[in-house]
Amino acid sequence: MSSHNNERGGEHLRQGSSMWKSFLYQLQEEAPKPAAVLCTDRPPDSPSHYGLEYHGEIGRHLCQELLTLEGTYLVRHSEKAEGFYTLSMRFNNQIKHFRLYYDSKKHYVGEKRFDTLHDLVADGLVTLYIELKAGERLKNISTGSYANSPYYTLTRSIRNHILTSYRAANKENNQQNEKLDTSIFYVTTPVEKVTVDAADSLDTTTQRPHRFVVSTFTGLHWCGFCGHFLWGIVSQGVKCQDCGVRAHKQCSCKVPNDCCPDLKDLQSIFGVDLTTSLVSRGGTGDDVPSVVTECIAEVEARGLASEGIYRIPGSQDQIEALKLAFERDGNRVSLNEKAVGDINVVAGVLKLYLRLLPIPLITIDCFNKLLAACKLSDPVSQVSSIQEALLTLPSAHFATLKVIISHLGRVYEHCAVNKMSATSLSTVFAPTLIQSIAFGDDIRPADLLALANTAQEPRVVEALIVYHRDIFP
Repeated sequence: MSSHNNERGGEHLRQGSSMWKSFLYQLQEEAPKPAAVLCTDRPPDSPSHYGLEYHGEIGRHLCQELLTLEGTYLVRHSEKAEGFYTLSMRFNNQIKHFRLYYDSKKHYVGEKRFDTLHDLVADGLVTLYIELKAGERLKNISTGSYANSPYYTLTRSIRNHILTSYRAANKENNQQNEKLDTSIFYVTTPVEKVTVDAADSLDTTTQRPHRFVVSTFTGLHWCGFCGHFLWGIVSQGVKCQDCGVRAHKQCSCKVPNDCCPDLKDLQSIFGVDLTTSLVSRGGTGDDVPSVVTECIAEVEARGLASEGIYRIPGSQDQIEALKLAFERDGNRVSLNEKAVGDINVVAGVLKLYLRLLPIPLITIDCFNKLLAACKLSDPVSQVSSIQEALLTLPSAHFATLKVIISHLGRVYEHCAVNKMSATSLSTVFAPTLIQSIAFGDDIRPADLLALANTAQEPRVVEALIVYHRDIFP
């Protein structure tokens, strides 16, 4: 379902169905509105990023006298910490004080960042009011049945299309006796199997993770999981970059791997999720994209002895031309020496395809398990743990990774002539095979740990290459 159709359907259901719950929206409308108490005599030490709402060094007693109405606020110099500032505001007939920060661009007191102090206070008042009036409801906000969720209902037709494609492909490949397990789907966090109601069990499995990012929404939007309003001024929730589903952050952890973008929009080969791309073309989870198999076959036919294969770049213009040929002609593209003289161009197209995958072959969850396995000293235990970690990958990712690593193993076995050791190959391929972490302006301790793990990516890929015959017997 396209994002546009999703929104139109959502608006219709909000008006005519109990699927969308407007109680939190009503509370947001009732929340106190922010009103700055201005200082008529601006203090000489006033920071440039605060306006007349800054009152300098005043105590809490004076705040009590100045903040007489709900929603009024001011900024003052912190009494107990030199160089810090305090946001004081009246809510629920009490004066509340918050340590206030500014990072040269945004104002904040917690996780959210705001362009203006007015927006920060407005968001805070909304949050405090909703917590006051609907605290118990917030605790239970993500405990509902996913099978009854708005997103699941709105994407039912797409889910049926995906399931039909799986079944048709299985029949075409003479696999009638292989039953597709449609009674379960896989949850991203934590990793576990969840059984749905029997009536809904025929159309739940896609194994395609959502790509949620924290987002700021303009206008009115509701959570696709619980149906409640996405309250607040900024960063109200998360949005999937592929299918457009919106959800509260806490609800997104309950949404299984069932991302359903509109398959008619997935005519491209490059930059499309692996699982969805294969299914939309009638493939199964065990298939490997033709662009991968054909590029590998050509590299192995005339590139294993080519010095610097995969390290030496091909012509960018020729790589782009070959990419467009794959987009236009699919598996009918000729890669022989007459058509593509430089084998590094073929190698470059393979790397480009892997680099553009929106969900890289090795997901972050699998990478963390592989990293732990690679730290084991016993080679037998290491191989066994690597095999176990790889089983957490979606089937299309596992099948494609097996083909890629086995190929790189064969390239490595010719390193005496092509000068590409396992270390060199892992350095080239690690950034394209493993999911990287995107950092914002505010790096946190967890981000630093992820950054440290990123430096270990080549080590993981090198182990896969060195032990490829044992890992994929």
